[in-house]
Amino acid sequence: MSRHLTAIFLLMFVLHGGSWAQTKGDDGSATQRGEIVGQGGTKFPIAVAALRNLGGGADNSRLSDGIADAIVHDLELSGWFKVIDRAMHIEHPQKSGITLGGFDFKDWSTVGAEGLVKGGFAVQGDDVTVELRLFDVFQSKERIGKRYTDPIRQYRRIAHKFADEIINQFTGIPGIFNTRIAYVSTSGGRFKEIFVSHLDGSEKFQVTKNRTINLSPSWTSDGKSVIYTSYKDRSPNLYHFELYSGKEAKWAARNGKYLSGKLSPDGQHVAATLEVGGNTNLVLLDRNGNPIRQLTSDPGIEVSPSWSPDSKQLVFVSDRAGSPQLYVFELASGKSRRLTYSGNYNTAPEWSPRGDRIAYTGRVGSRFAIFTISAEGGEPRKLTSEAADSEDPTWSPDGRFIAFSSNRAGRRHLYVMQSSGDNQRRLTGSDGDDTKPSWSPRLE
Repeated sequence: MSRHLTAIFLLMFVLHGGSWAQTKGDDGSATQRGEIVGQGGTKFPIAVAALRNLGGGADNSRLSDGIADAIVHDLELSGWFKVIDRAMHIEHPQKSGITLGGFDFKDWSTVGAEGLVKGGFAVQGDDVTVELRLFDVFQSKERIGKRYTDPIRQYRRIAHKFADEIINQFTGIPGIFNTRIAYVSTSGGRFKEIFVSHLDGSEKFQVTKNRTINLSPSWTSDGKSVIYTSYKDRSPNLYHFELYSGKEAKWAARNGKYLSGKLSPDGQHVAATLEVGGNTNLVLLDRNGNPIRQLTSDPGIEVSPSWSPDSKQLVFVSDRAGSPQLYVFELASGKSRRLTYSGNYNTAPEWSPRGDRIAYTGRVGSRFAIFTISAEGGEPRKLTSEAADSEDPTWSPDGRFIAFSSNRAGRRHLYVMQSSGDNQRRLTGSDGDDTKPSWSPRLE
């Protein structure tokens, strides 16, 4: 696709307005420009056809529907699209083509689709090759064409990659569906173990299996490892776990106990909470867990550090003023400033990858809700209802979504919403409590 057409097709976020409209291109010709609208507006209508089996063999892994279903899941989770019910599709996916001229756009405009995803797959051994395309139904043009080859068991990852491509076409920023969530779960028993999965629950992997208490997972900046706190040696220590090798390294404090730790976005340092004699403060470690220096030395409780995107500041929780509040610490000067003044119990902060806002858990009456506040301070914005508890926010790598845990459906499960608080949807549904989510960077 030419840069000209890409610019024309780029869909902008607006707070109100219609869907696609006639505009003039650089060459003066009539072109199409779409808009993804915000809460209360019209979502972009798109159809995702079941994939055609190009190899001709039996579809034992249900790839035709499975890949399409995964793309639909991602588009609906974004909150920006209205996906046309597949029962309304006119053409037969196994009898129509997947390239221009191989199908009739009228079959799709008739059902109200303005965007169309079509594709095909061929299985060879344990691998599958998938071709996926995004079409502009109104202009009868192809906008994206991609080809992927991966193990069959990872077919959902292919769908997530293409969903990210669609989001990129519509917003100019890649999507966040080829990512993973690390979280704590009691599924399968009463112990708290660390798990990792994609947003749709696929490729679920259990990181810890020590039948004790494991807490506070966080990602390294390359998305290849998870740092967490484990009580498997009867006292808390930090652990670094490589997901691809299964190698685990223990980071034990020489004096005291590490309660949690987070690697900086530049991958150079770890901000950790160290408890010594009942007093907790923040300390700075190198990326291998070796201590560098103590950051805070207040007699109060100083916990839950989270890095700014430039790795130069930390937001953390302190009760130095009498109740848990958020503070910002500048590493170069060693100075800190109070960030929150509303509410008497604010905790679990996480700095947006965009740098502009900080999400946190705040107590409202007897319940907990998710708030965001400008990194410079000011009036906080409440994103969830206090009808149930919502806690532990974590930002998507593009800063446009927030995942969190909530007991709104009984047990605690993970949910996701847009950073405005719109389109709140459930992610997990295990038979235990799912808490403490941490969103990975984008994966390869």
